[in-house]
Amino acid sequence: MSTTENSTGFRFQMVWIYNFIILILLILALPLILLKSLTDRRLRFKLKERFFPKPIEESDYILLHGSSFGELKTLIAVSDKIKQELKKPLIFSAFTDTGFKAAEDKKTVIMPIDLLLLYKKLFKHTPSLAIFFETEIWPSYIAYLKKRGTKLILLNARMSSSTFKHYKRFCFLFKPIIQRFDLIVAKSITDAKRYRYFSDRVIVCGNIKRFKKPLKFDKSALLKTFKIHSEKPILTLASFHVEEIDLAISIIERFKNEYFIVLAPRHINLAHQFIDRLKKNKIEFSLRTSNNSAKNLLLLDTLGELEKIYAISKVTIIGGSFYPSLKGHNPIEPAIYKNTVICGPYMESFFEDVDYLKQLNLICQAKEPYLEQIENCIKIQQTNNESYLKFIDGLQYILNCHLFNTKKASNQN
Repeated sequence: MSTTENSTGFRFQMVWIYNFIILILLILALPLILLKSLTDRRLRFKLKERFFPKPIEESDYILLHGSSFGELKTLIAVSDKIKQELKKPLIFSAFTDTGFKAAEDKKTVIMPIDLLLLYKKLFKHTPSLAIFFETEIWPSYIAYLKKRGTKLILLNARMSSSTFKHYKRFCFLFKPIIQRFDLIVAKSITDAKRYRYFSDRVIVCGNIKRFKKPLKFDKSALLKTFKIHSEKPILTLASFHVEEIDLAISIIERFKNEYFIVLAPRHINLAHQFIDRLKKNKIEFSLRTSNNSAKNLLLLDTLGELEKIYAISKVTIIGGSFYPSLKGHNPIEPAIYKNTVICGPYMESFFEDVDYLKQLNLICQAKEPYLEQIENCIKIQQTNNESYLKFIDGLQYILNCHLFNTKKASNQN
């Protein structure tokens, strides 16, 4: 038997061991999962399909898999270009409920529990190409498709330092899985170096999440849609976590006389914690889901509307960046709408985007004392039109790089 055959056999043997472990853990945890699903709406979402997936009927298609709402929105944003280049229908696969909802008007399936037998149920016909996004490395999913001849690409691949340490510790499992990708398109040089520890099929194209041309909105119509009746410029607290509530309240108290403020919690199911604090501090606000006019503060308790808010905002402060255990959120999205963009020091997942925007003077990174530094950022930060146009041109290059190499890899024998 050849070395290649031995290697392939070992890889699949490891996946079966992984499946056995997952199955045992699942059996042990099942009573708790069922009990918790009674009160947890997100856990309950399409729970039956996690165990009994509906088969995909399409016979010749491309699969695009992502996890979160933001990842699926990015995949959707570039999907027309992918379809145009590869000339095949697309089917989306989502891991989370929010990801599924982002693509629910497309052909979309919820990802089942990561067991080989469930993928046999899901796929009547496997796709010719499967594009996984960023950190979506599922041993059974990847092994099942590869075994049946599907080309695999990891697009916009990223790997945090903590994940890298974890993967190295369990290299016997993750290296064979990562090596199954025909191409890994890393979003940064740092991410590429980490992936090259496991595979030599790695290139760098930049963060495809950067690619997003600003949509043309009627700003007057948006103000009416959100029932904002204020002449003040808009300041948006975007994707703030519950750990950052104290800072959010401080920002609101400091700037409420100068700005109309939009507060967008990162997790909608935890919006009640923000509501309780606003009430406790006697801060007047309106909920997006209510029919009340918003005069001073709007709490965005809906999904999928933050881009519209960026389109009418003057200043955006990026949440998830002011607490050590958090890793930041995408600063590119508000930047394309010429917002004054401010973030905190904890932007590990987007540090290269922050560096890129800093070079163009399109972001200000605040350190402690946060409130004082945020005030300074608002005073000094201005969007230069020449830098902005350079920024937009750079986004187009990143998209072209991803598309060219995806098409090239999909056509290789």
